[in-house]
Amino acid sequence: MPLALPEKAPVVVIGGGITGVSTLYHLAKRGVPAVLLERKKLASGTTWHAAGIVGQLRDSTAQTELGKYTARLFQELEAETGQATGYKQNGTINLALSDIRHEQLLRSQDHATRMGVESFLLSSDEVQARWPWIRTDDVRSGFHVPSNGQVNPLDVTVALSKGARNLGAQVFEETAVTRLLVKDGRVTGVETDRGVIATRQVLLAGGMWSHLFAKAHGVTVPLHACEHFYIVTEPMAGLPSGQPILNISEERTYWKEDAGKLLIGGFEELGKAWAKNGIPGSFEFDELPFDMEHAEPELERMFARMPALANMGIQTFFNGPESFTPDGRPYLGPAPELAGLFLATGMNSNGILNSGGVGLTMAEWLIDGAPSRSMLPLLAARAHPFQANTAYNRERAAESVGFHYGLHWPGRQVTSARGVRRVPLHDRLVQAGAAFAERIGWEIPMFFDSAHKGWPTRASIGWQDWSPMVKAECLAARDRAVLLDQSMYAKIIVQGPDAVKALNRVCGGEIDVPVGTSVYTQFLNTRGGIEADVTITRIALGGFVVITGHPSQMRDQSWIKSNADADWRFEVFDATAAYSLLTIHGPKSRVILAGISDDDLSNAAFPFGAAKEIDIAHARAWVIRRSFLGELGFEILLSAEFTQGVFEALEQAGEKHGLRPMGMFAMNACRLEKGFRHFGHDIGEDDTPFETGLGFAVSLDKPDGFLGRAALRTQKANGAATQTRTVAILIDGITEKDGPYLIHNEPIWRDGQIVGHVTSGGWGHRLERLVGLASLHNDNGVSKAWIDEGGFTAQIAGAFYPIKVQLGPSYDPKGERMRG
Repeated sequence: MPLALPEKAPVVVIGGGITGVSTLYHLAKRGVPAVLLERKKLASGTTWHAAGIVGQLRDSTAQTELGKYTARLFQELEAETGQATGYKQNGTINLALSDIRHEQLLRSQDHATRMGVESFLLSSDEVQARWPWIRTDDVRSGFHVPSNGQVNPLDVTVALSKGARNLGAQVFEETAVTRLLVKDGRVTGVETDRGVIATRQVLLAGGMWSHLFAKAHGVTVPLHACEHFYIVTEPMAGLPSGQPILNISEERTYWKEDAGKLLIGGFEELGKAWAKNGIPGSFEFDELPFDMEHAEPELERMFARMPALANMGIQTFFNGPESFTPDGRPYLGPAPELAGLFLATGMNSNGILNSGGVGLTMAEWLIDGAPSRSMLPLLAARAHPFQANTAYNRERAAESVGFHYGLHWPGRQVTSARGVRRVPLHDRLVQAGAAFAERIGWEIPMFFDSAHKGWPTRASIGWQDWSPMVKAECLAARDRAVLLDQSMYAKIIVQGPDAVKALNRVCGGEIDVPVGTSVYTQFLNTRGGIEADVTITRIALGGFVVITGHPSQMRDQSWIKSNADADWRFEVFDATAAYSLLTIHGPKSRVILAGISDDDLSNAAFPFGAAKEIDIAHARAWVIRRSFLGELGFEILLSAEFTQGVFEALEQAGEKHGLRPMGMFAMNACRLEKGFRHFGHDIGEDDTPFETGLGFAVSLDKPDGFLGRAALRTQKANGAATQTRTVAILIDGITEKDGPYLIHNEPIWRDGQIVGHVTSGGWGHRLERLVGLASLHNDNGVSKAWIDEGGFTAQIAGAFYPIKVQLGPSYDPKGERMRG
């Protein structure tokens, strides 16, 4: 007779795949006896048929550290639990078939060096020696990480479950959760087909079931199931059990030894969505029909790469479902719509290699209230409400299958579910030659080409076919004027008698300022880390407009509300769709704007940082004196219905002054020259304002305090020079067209030691130099004197280049252009 469900539990985990079981294990390791509920058997959805590849390197430091932790965990589990995991540290080899992929592998090796992960670059002959069964005549190079490996997914899930139960956790299989119980906006329990469990914390780790389950409770979890194909050969003579895993990104295939056989899988450029009408209730350890016609292109590449396959027996043609998300990243952390609900789902075929780190992180979130490392790219709160649309997820997930492999470069654009969100001027931007990229549904102009050629197909991670257009836009900002449509940026109105209290709680800067003042500030956490980078304009005694990046539209609203006192009287209103944001920059921007406004725009009447509601053309708009380009600039916040008229007036007034449109590529190039930080690249939850050169935006003596004040006071009291510091860098001797470029994660060396890494970089068209931002570390403090000693080099694609490091920017270092 099955055990009865407990009446209550500190945490209930929904889903018995490896993610849910890993979280249960890590909760138990911390002394929290949670309960896991699985509709069928453990690992019966996606986990059981996963390839089980374990890699460590990720784009960020935090994610790489979690990847390393997962690899260690799989090695230790068997000794702890007595349950075999099938873990083998046989390594991985990634191949390059082209020069651009070769450069990417060189950069991967640079990153591995910085992260302390041993790696080797292999020649074509060395690849052939390790993989003698494949053609290597077109192989440019290989990238070998010996400490990567593979695991048996079913066995490791059983080991995690056993370890959790040994520590007091409970697992209930054949127990379907029918709904969440909710009261006053928070979880109070879960209802199952076997009874109810009271709880105030629920983790939804339901894989491909998560989207519709969450949607039924008003929570957005964007994902959909897609079919995933692989083949398994008959036993292969001479194939060692320790054969390194092979990844051929340009051919979209992976190859691994599997019990003496060869398992070969692929991630198509355009996958195939599954269960369009919902997942069958009986689904358990099920296979799907193998679609030979759909898989044929990948199969052809496999057989061409290994001609001997034609004479070998194929034991299995396998097809099983896996969940994919619109941006190819999982959703982790609290669900902003429902207090007490946490998400760990949408693993995009990376569930096994993510499982240890995700389980550790979710346990920290559930117990401590926050993870110990930045999870910024993976936050559940990045989802936008429209992404609850199932048709959108179904269409995009099919393309998300292909995000894993292929060449990744700035010109690689998604083609599915396009045109979902458009700024009011979209058609006018099309007429002007805008080339659009998609970001969370938005169509965002990246550069403008009057010839309307659109996106080039030549892959490059240096000089691009659009670079001449971007250069012209940057020089126009320096010499004349440019107009950007930034209407996709989030506009959040915070209003009410206690609005100032709510904002001052989360902001490092003082928000209780006179009406008509714009404040640049950061939202902070209790560690003093940066949760958002925003400008806040006071438009009334009880009214503020927060302008933040489009990815943070939902996240920043949630941060304000979740950190406010329950009795405060204020409301948060998402006004993103109600307002446009047009920004004009450059030495001619004032005279152009004055041509359509009778208000006094002089520096004396309208200084930097001021905000005014003024007449503009035949409309009224809030105009804010700001610039992310480092030039004289004005941000125009106006009601959406007036956008066309104001735009036409600006065009007409600006024609004789050389006004031209600007895209996001040029804006990014300009902000790099000015050393302006980008949230998500240069700053994030693990970085404090004092470490990132933003201490000027912090008011430590605000009367009522703020999140992180104690941590920041301690940091400041310990000395002027923090151990970590964001700096501006500049490189001479690299040409615009030849490169290589700074991009991200390049190690920085001094005196034979790695002392930091590049956080973002690119070509500065106004300076005609390679520029970037970097994070440096020195145990004795990153002081100006230490920086001025020099001797820094950047490692870019395996080569070393002397760099100039300074605290301030190289372009207009005193800010005279922006404030003039």
